[in-house]
Amino acid sequence: MKTYLVAATGDTLGSKVSGRFGHAAAFLIIDPQTMDFEAFPGIQADESGQTIKRLITRDIKKVVVGNIGPSSFYEIRSLGCTIYLCRNMVVGEAVGKVESGDIEPLANPTLKDSIHSARRKGGNTYGMRGTGRGMGRGMGNRRGGGG
Repeated sequence: MKTYLVAATGDTLGSKVSGRFGHAAAFLIIDPQTMDFEAFPGIQADESGQTIKRLITRDIKKVVVGNIGPSSFYEIRSLGCTIYLCRNMVVGEAVGKVESGDIEPLANPTLKDSIHSARRKGGNTYGMRGTGRGMGRGMGNRRGGGG
């Protein structure tokens, strides 16, 4: 029985846990006893969250993320799963640490907004409005003559 869903940067146990759950390159469903796994492609921009629901209905009880916004967090929790934050780890290491009890479950999302809702509000990916500063490439207000 495969019990873990890990958001990953690639499709192997040596891939890193993805920094953004909803934008992971791949999702791995892993049996922690044998470390057997199945890899699935990440969610494409034009797909809905139905992909996550489809994967989680496959006996998943624990979800491993590098970060997670409120929409995905509460949806996954409503499906009966526990979520674990495993930043800067490879997939196999993260599953081992969760399995041994070294990592506590998340009580709240790690991000204020999802990347999509922040952009709709005119902010950045952390849910804050822009600072009004440009990219630093402008030439300023140039006037002819000395100055």
